[in-house]
Amino acid sequence: MIIQLYGHLRVAAGAAEIELRLEGRRRLREVLADLPRNIRDAVVGEDSSPRPGLLIMVNDVDARSVYNYDLYVEDTDKITIIPMIHGGKTEPFGPPVHPG
Repeated sequence: MIIQLYGHLRVAAGAAEIELRLEGRRRLREVLADLPRNIRDAVVGEDSSPRPGLLIMVNDVDARSVYNYDLYVEDTDKITIIPMIHGGKTEPFGPPVHPG
């Protein structure tokens, strides 16, 4: 399974994505709780629930809105974790464009 990371999670992981082997189906919450500690602490709270302020998608579908995080995942799935506040482009966009 590929887990794509964005924002400060990339810095914590030292990579844009990590790979996990599940060996079967597991609940999303269990997979998140088994992330490496430097990422897990930013993604799930002490009660193993996903922290607020994160968009967690499974196969490009919002896991909270559609499944309330209650779904099974397997090795062929892709999880994407995006902090709601995350870095953007680091270079200037150029001068502002004014209509008219």
